[in-house]
Amino acid sequence: MKRVFRMVTALFALVLLGWFFSPHVYGVLHLPDAVNPGVDFSAPAIVTQTQSARFVRESGDERLTDAANQSVTISLFGVLPLKSVTVASKVRSVNLSGVAVGVILKTEGVQIVGFDRIETASGTVCPAISAGLREGDMISAVNGEPVADAKSFSKLCETSGGRCTLSCMREGERFSVQVELKPDANGVLRLGAWVRDSTSGIGTLSFYEQDTSAYAALGHGVTDVDTQKLIAPASGFLTAADVVYVRKGGGGAAGELIGHFSLDEKDAIATVDRNTSFGISGTLTAFHDPEPQSVQIAPASAAHKGEAYILSTVDGETKAYSVRVIRVDVQSSPETQGMMIEITDPELLDKTGGIVQGMSGSPVVQDGRLVGVVTHVFLSRPARGYCLYAEWMADELLPTG
Repeated sequence: MKRVFRMVTALFALVLLGWFFSPHVYGVLHLPDAVNPGVDFSAPAIVTQTQSARFVRESGDERLTDAANQSVTISLFGVLPLKSVTVASKVRSVNLSGVAVGVILKTEGVQIVGFDRIETASGTVCPAISAGLREGDMISAVNGEPVADAKSFSKLCETSGGRCTLSCMREGERFSVQVELKPDANGVLRLGAWVRDSTSGIGTLSFYEQDTSAYAALGHGVTDVDTQKLIAPASGFLTAADVVYVRKGGGGAAGELIGHFSLDEKDAIATVDRNTSFGISGTLTAFHDPEPQSVQIAPASAAHKGEAYILSTVDGETKAYSVRVIRVDVQSSPETQGMMIEITDPELLDKTGGIVQGMSGSPVVQDGRLVGVVTHVFLSRPARGYCLYAEWMADELLPTG
C-alpha cells in the first residue's frame, strides 16, 4: 500500500512539475508587473480579483477586461500562486505616422571618432591617446573656450600654443585632461584625433500625441557610424524628407531609402530632445498631418503570430503594407527587440526587397492597435526584421500623466 502511495505521489509531483515548466505557466511568470485591460492568459488558473472578492475559474483563456485598477493573482489550480499583476485603467492612444523625415543631431562640441598618428622628429606620436582620450569622448571646450563645431575646434587647437586643457565628457561623466599638441609636417598643432560635430540621415516618424505634440521615432538610437555609440545631442531637429530612390537590400547588404531633406534648422518640423536605445523623441512644431489616425497602443502581451501591416514611406506616399508576425517574445520589462516580422506585401517586396535603412520607425498595426515599431533588418533575409513593442517605446519616450 505504501509503495502505491509513493508511486501516486511521485506521479502527481511529475505532473505538477510538468505544468510548472510548461509554456503557459512560463508565459504567466514572465508577465509584466502591470498590464492593460484585454490581456489574454492561456493557462489553467484561478484568477482572483482581490478588490471584489469575486473568483473566476477558467480552464481555457481568461481575458482581463473588467479588472481595471485592480490587482489580480494568477494561481495554478487555485492553489499555487504564480504571479500578481496590476491591471491599469488608462489605455494610451496616439496618432499613427509612418512619414519619412530627415534627422539632424548636433553634439555638444565635438565627438572623437578615431585617432591619427603625427610624424615628428622624435617619432610617431598621438597626443590624444597619450592623454587618455577614447573614441566616443566629447570635447566641449579648449582652455575654457567653448567648442561650437569641428571648424572652431581646429582653430582653438591651432592657437592654443601647444599646451591646453580639454573639457570632456564620457558616458555622462565630465572630466578634464591636460594635453600637449604636436605640430604636423606643415607646422599646424594637432591633437591626433578625428572629430565630428553632427550627424544626419533619413528615418521614419512612428507616432505622436495629438494633445501634447510629443512624438517618438526610429525605434532605435542614433549612433556614431564610426564608434557605434549613442550620440548625446546638444540639439537636434527633424525636417521633411522626400524619398526619391530606393536601393534594394540583398546579398548580405542592407538596402536604403535615398532622399532629400533640409539641414537648415529654419525648416525644422520638430525638435529632437532625447536620443535613446528605444528611439528619439521631442516635440512637433510645424508638422501637418492631413488625416490623423488615432489608435490605441496594444500592451506588449497582446502581440501574437499572424497578419498585421506597417505604415511606411518608400516612394513619396505613406502607405500600408502587409506583414506577418512570425515570432513574439514574452517580456516583463522594456527591451529593444520584442517580435519579428516578415514582409509579405508583393508591392513593397518589389520596391525595396524587404526592410531597408530609413524604414526604421515604421509602425506595426495588428488587430486595429499599434503593437510595434520596425527597428532592424536581417541582412541575410531582408524581408525579415526585428520590432520593438510600441508599449515600451511609448513608456520610454512619451511624457507620462
